[in-house]
Amino acid sequence: MKFRIKRSDGEGSHFDVFDVKVKPYMSVLEALFQIQDEQDSSLSFRYSCRGAVCGSCAMLINKKQRLACRTQVSEIAGETVLSPGAFGAFARPLIKTGEDILVEPLPNLPVIKDLIVDWEPFFEHYRKIKPWLNDDEHSEKEKLMTQSDVRKVDSFAACILCCICYGACPVAARDKDFLGPAALAKAWRFYADTRNKNAEEILSRVDTVNGVWKCDEVYRCVEVCPKKVPPTNAITGFMRRIIMHRIKMIFR
Repeated sequence: MKFRIKRSDGEGSHFDVFDVKVKPYMSVLEALFQIQDEQDSSLSFRYSCRGAVCGSCAMLINKKQRLACRTQVSEIAGETVLSPGAFGAFARPLIKTGEDILVEPLPNLPVIKDLIVDWEPFFEHYRKIKPWLNDDEHSEKEKLMTQSDVRKVDSFAACILCCICYGACPVAARDKDFLGPAALAKAWRFYADTRNKNAEEILSRVDTVNGVWKCDEVYRCVEVCPKKVPPTNAITGFMRRIIMHRIKMIFR
């Protein structure tokens, strides 16, 4: 099977085509290893756990944002893909046809080399929401949560910070200052945590021109997340809470 891979050194780019000896249950990541081992040792890509836990191998495969380690070659061979791509405030169709498998770096982030992108812009936004539990009450006792409390944050705590939602977000494509879906979903994870004591502070962090109000609400982040995290649900939840908070402040 032919793999068409986008090569880049951060300045110029081109596509190289490689013939891969496909084995049963081979993942795209395994195919990249085969190319690197047998054909071109300079091919660069990022990976770590190989088990869809670390998020390191996120890339654009057949015009869809995916994890290379969990994407089976047999399942995407010859697929026809119609995917939305950012074009200013609008979207343009990205079409993939043919038998070859197309592999490109994750969009919306600077390319370092080949399939490796610079995650720093993503984590810069992530740090702005201060993603940790803030509790001023120092106690040696455990702060227990009920099962219903855990369920409020469970789906958002599943985020592995793979950047896939950021790479699919049309707002991040046109505005690099947008906090992004992963950061806002993680902010909701701590906002909804019953042990947290700074709910108003979290609201103030996301209630900005580059926060929740910039979201287009097209649910691309929800569609592509490999762990089924719903960032748009968190964003719309924040919008409702912010409006309610503003109303309360008027009548205080």
